[in-house]
Amino acid sequence: MSFKDKTNIFFGDNGSGKTNILESISLLGKGRGIRNSQIFNLIQHNKENFLINSSLEIEKNNYDINVLSKKNNNKLYKQTLVNNDSSSENLNFLNSSISFLIFLPEMERLFQSSPSYRRNFIDRLIYSYNNSYNKIINKYKKKIQERSRILQLKTFDTSWINVVETEISQIGLEIYSLRALQIKVLNEYLNIINKNNDYKFNISFKLDDSFYSHNLNQEIYLSSLLKSREIDMKIGGSKIGPHKSDFYVNIDSQYNASQLSTGQQKTVVLMTLLAQCYYLVNNKNIKPIILFDEICSHLDSNNRKLLLDMIDSFDIQFFLTGTEKTLFSFISTNVQYYNIV
Repeated sequence: MSFKDKTNIFFGDNGSGKTNILESISLLGKGRGIRNSQIFNLIQHNKENFLINSSLEIEKNNYDINVLSKKNNNKLYKQTLVNNDSSSENLNFLNSSISFLIFLPEMERLFQSSPSYRRNFIDRLIYSYNNSYNKIINKYKKKIQERSRILQLKTFDTSWINVVETEISQIGLEIYSLRALQIKVLNEYLNIINKNNDYKFNISFKLDDSFYSHNLNQEIYLSSLLKSREIDMKIGGSKIGPHKSDFYVNIDSQYNASQLSTGQQKTVVLMTLLAQCYYLVNNKNIKPIILFDEICSHLDSNNRKLLLDMIDSFDIQFFLTGTEKTLFSFISTNVQYYNIV
């Protein structure tokens, strides 16, 4: 398939494969795609592997990108080749050149879902301009698990757990800092787009974490980890840290976004993605690839305006899916349709 450099719309029945196309595109970047699928779930039934071949233009240069599944010691993993080369230099170049902003249908109930889902939503926004962020998150999770295993031992080396907790506090503070910056960026650009447009809500994000404060430092963090060892020994994990954070959104400084209808929550999500897009393009010189799956549900006049504003405001590539072509009739120019059957 050849794609238009502006807006590409895939339409067809449920289960026809529209989301698979978006997932294939997202797999060109780092990670396991928009659905964060296990590798074996990316392979067609009764097949041994998958292969995605793509020609990608970066700064007017064309690159052949192959993404495929490989098996080593009975363990599946994803391999990416840039011009048939899998060197770290080429992969770092590719990962630093690709950024995604993603909408999935379940985001329509973002503010009524679990705290972990909201954390992942914010973390994906950070990852859209910081492609090493997932390493930070993964390292933090491993250290929390290592500390938990140590605490389950009848006796353990105090110096060992002290080293682990030092690492946890360092990484935890870094995650807190990056998330605080992301919230600041969102609120700043949400204010900007509200001043320039007549959108339905004034919204502001806020971190919800009883442990975190702006004066949190490593000394306080380490002291708190030490004090929580006994309870963490009983319940597992750690009762403090960025893995316990939540986020909430104030609407017009009056009520929480969780009180909104599904369609109104979608409005908030689209406003957030629009604000992030402005930040990436204007402050980071990044042109994200937009992957919006089943975007047309609950698409009232407010949400159509938001989607159109995003398409009209940026010279970036869009990939949208929906069940019927007519649902996208409000997008009138510079668009290519694909009927997926």
